[in-house]
Amino acid sequence: MNKSPQAKHLVRRRQHGHYLLRLFMVGNGQNSQKALANLRSLCHERLEGRCTIETVDVVEDFQAAVRDNILVTPALILVAPLPRVTVLGNLSDQQKVLLALRVSEDDS
Repeated sequence: MNKSPQAKHLVRRRQHGHYLLRLFMVGNGQNSQKALANLRSLCHERLEGRCTIETVDVVEDFQAAVRDNILVTPALILVAPLPRVTVLGNLSDQQKVLLALRVSEDDS
């Protein structure tokens, strides 16, 4: 019996895990926009269909930054899968970001 596309997606999601990524940024700041672009590119290339990106503008929601102990932006938090990891900067070194997020070559 063939699985529906949705069922295949759920199986793949369980096998590799779904990534919940929260990016703290400051509005349209150059480093923040570069971090967002780099994160979107990484997710498209390596985690297609297996990640959710949440963005938090600390100017609009400073309390969210306080709750997650964010003192510097841009800052990326790997919320899930656990354990949580925080990566600082514009995320331009893709290999270091992948290593921090525990994404291996087999995960693409």
